[in-house]
Amino acid sequence: MLLGCEIINFDVFDDDKIGILIEDSASGSRVCRLRNMTALIGRNNTGKSRFINTLEFIKDTVTGNVADASISGSRPGFANMVIDKDKPSSFRFFFKVCDRMTFKSKYLQYELTISCDSYGRPFVESEKVIRSDKDNEEGKYKSVTIMETTRGKGSISYPKAPAGVMGDIEIEDEHLTALCIYGKLTGYTDMCDLYKEIANWFFCKFSSADHDTDYLTGKAPGGHKHLNGTGSNVKNVLEYLKAENEEIYLATIEKIKEKIPNMKKKKNLPSELAASPDRLFLYLLLLNDKSPRSTIFMETPDKDLYHDMVDVLADEMREFAISHKYSQIIFSTHNPYIMEDLAPSEVWVFKRSFDIDEGDVRISCAGADPLVDELFRQGVGMGAIWYGGHLDEEI
Repeated sequence: MLLGCEIINFDVFDDDKIGILIEDSASGSRVCRLRNMTALIGRNNTGKSRFINTLEFIKDTVTGNVADASISGSRPGFANMVIDKDKPSSFRFFFKVCDRMTFKSKYLQYELTISCDSYGRPFVESEKVIRSDKDNEEGKYKSVTIMETTRGKGSISYPKAPAGVMGDIEIEDEHLTALCIYGKLTGYTDMCDLYKEIANWFFCKFSSADHDTDYLTGKAPGGHKHLNGTGSNVKNVLEYLKAENEEIYLATIEKIKEKIPNMKKKKNLPSELAASPDRLFLYLLLLNDKSPRSTIFMETPDKDLYHDMVDVLADEMREFAISHKYSQIIFSTHNPYIMEDLAPSEVWVFKRSFDIDEGDVRISCAGADPLVDELFRQGVGMGAIWYGGHLDEEI
């Protein structure tokens, strides 16, 4: 799960941080980290969607290459996504992941710097992976660099090599990240776990305007193991679940139907869905996936849902966050109802003064505000605190 990140010189983020990084962890400060369930709030155009879009760009860069990522999904090219074209864009991400060998928690930080040449073409400037290890003698965490490159040349900790011993590496393609390569090679456990973490980010667009069109268009026949970003392959997923284990399929469908008020009496659910897609059903199907994503990003999941459905969705999101130790949900919202299930440490407020066109975003944790924390301790819900104007006042 993502504990925090820093974005410099990209989109509207000149130098912004959310959550904690490895240096905060080493100092013992873990209070304002991103949680298993995290809400992003703020007025329109304050950077919430831009933040999620930035992380989607990073996923496309790591799993593919930076050149293709810069123009896919209607992106305008890397040179048009930076604030200062004469400076590189830097990204730092701090994760807690499950070690595939020991099944214990480990902490990894991934740092990526992207630059563009005089023609505006992007390339990977540098990368670094840092592992946070606990010193058994002092009981404190110390940072150990296990991979570092500049312009494709650098070093990496080889499999089974003694601690601190690094070997030389060289990446010929300047558009590829070293993490993309070594994250797929057996033996590089940390790289594989880190790559899998980012590759399993899921960007949920069930509430987007083109959802219904995508749904009716349909996809290729056959079973699909997971829902896609728009939910347009829901029939394929249901087909897969039924073929894999009909008992589990029926139990899952019944569980979901019981939670959705207007579906309790429906029998032939897939056909009903084909005639009238139900977004809440898609969300619940996603949250009941037996192989959960590392992080699910949702933009306004409560959009167009009746208040009792918002309650159902909030409860299911909380159950997902509790049940999956290494997974999380990060969502944006404008609805105070869904906020009632959250604590101050789970809410991050985006603000923007609009004094300049780009780069004036401010991000803060609601839990860092003593007044908000005290109101919550006194029994006032986060939705009421927000509605009362204590979270997103003008800056």
